[in-house]
Amino acid sequence: MLSYSATCIPVPALSRRQRTWIALYSLDAGHRDRAEVLQQNNVTEADLTEFEESWLQMRCRLDQ
Repeated sequence: MLSYSATCIPVPALSRRQRTWIALYSLDAGHRDRAEVLQQNNVTEADLTEFEESWLQMRCRLDQ
């Protein structure tokens, strides 16, 4: 669990799936440095492959 020092409210750490979804959004938005996006979100190419389908399903639900 992380805490944000300005408010001292505990913030739960993001799951691997959530971090991967963030990376997929970043890549979809045109961030071209794939290695940097993966590093910033602490995910791998395998994570992108594993969670891409669930990310696409989520996006379809949000677009409706």
